[in-house]
Amino acid sequence: MSMLTGLFPPSSGTAYINNYDICTDIDSVRSSLGICPQHDVLFDELTVEEHIKFFCLMKGFPEALVEGEITRMVTALGLKDKRKWQSHTLSGGMKRKLSVGIALCGGSKVSASL
Repeated sequence: MSMLTGLFPPSSGTAYINNYDICTDIDSVRSSLGICPQHDVLFDELTVEEHIKFFCLMKGFPEALVEGEITRMVTALGLKDKRKWQSHTLSGGMKRKLSVGIALCGGSKVSASL
């Protein structure tokens, strides 16, 4: 995953994510790739919607479309009623759902779970 995200260069060869070469077009790779680490990386004081907004903006998703993306993600994840809840109040399963949502939000077309 470190090579696919551009953290380390490949020792030889290349890989393509969504038809983007990791060696020559890493910015496009990153804009279409979402990663869901094994351990949830959540900020205790941020709400579900604040997490999704934060990661959408980090991925370069247009700010004007973020509210719609938040609504789409919380609906798809079954977290509509938890939208305003801080992450530390969520159950383990809900935290996992939020982590998956973070990986998929903001236009990610490919998602990997670590």
